[in-house]
Amino acid sequence: MFKFLETFMVVYKTRSFSLAAQQLFITQPTVSNQIKQLELQLHTELFERRSRREIVPTEAANLLYKRAGKILKNWQDVNDQITRLGDKGNEKVLFGISQTVSRILFAKIASALITAVPNLDFDVTVSNSEGVLNQLETYKIDIGIIEKPLVTENISRISIGKDQLVKAGVDNGNWITREPGSGIGYYTEQYFREADVQPAKLIHVNNSGLIRRMVAKGVGQALLSDKDLPTAVPIESLGEHFSRDFYLLVREESSHDNTLNNIQQIINKAMSSPNQD
Repeated sequence: MFKFLETFMVVYKTRSFSLAAQQLFITQPTVSNQIKQLELQLHTELFERRSRREIVPTEAANLLYKRAGKILKNWQDVNDQITRLGDKGNEKVLFGISQTVSRILFAKIASALITAVPNLDFDVTVSNSEGVLNQLETYKIDIGIIEKPLVTENISRISIGKDQLVKAGVDNGNWITREPGSGIGYYTEQYFREADVQPAKLIHVNNSGLIRRMVAKGVGQALLSDKDLPTAVPIESLGEHFSRDFYLLVREESSHDNTLNNIQQIINKAMSSPNQD
């Protein structure tokens, strides 16, 4: 049931079985089957299938979406409490971060946390920006850090720093970008529209490190952070228009959680220090 609810929340938000499958890293038939099983358990239709690509939430789906997050949160709390029975160990916080954040930002944040809160344990999951948001909405993580400007209900988004994108690589007509749902993918599409670029070949790669290595080998061009560039490749500045924010994401209901508030302050302090390398 809980797995079905997690899948339902992603389908509801994306309005797409295929996009939900991409974000959840499962097949589209699996997504369809899980939604069907949930509909059978609830004895109601959750989505109107108007066409192969268009689905519309029903009134029942709107109601379920408002409650599903709390159901998953309560279940996670019970699991955590059972796990901690008799355990007086450190408190644990779960982070979800984008690949760009993992490459250029999180090591500094981790160092600051270790120094400021040595009795805090934390786990880190790396995904694309939309995947991180989904993990936060479905209570799989406590804090998200991304660079794509996503907005959603009941999630607070706080800017914690800046990043400058540049165009890097050999201009041979080939472009390399990230998958849909990623920050780089979002900004690359924006650049294509504004510069009227039509790539001879467009290569999607779901790993930022691999994109960097492909650019270094002369495969093509890509938008990259100016803090994560390969050496000796052509670089073109894109200006402040392609300066992006790093965002800290937390659930609004967590505003009274002292641990998460303390972590947020530590992250803000670390990001405001002169050295962001």
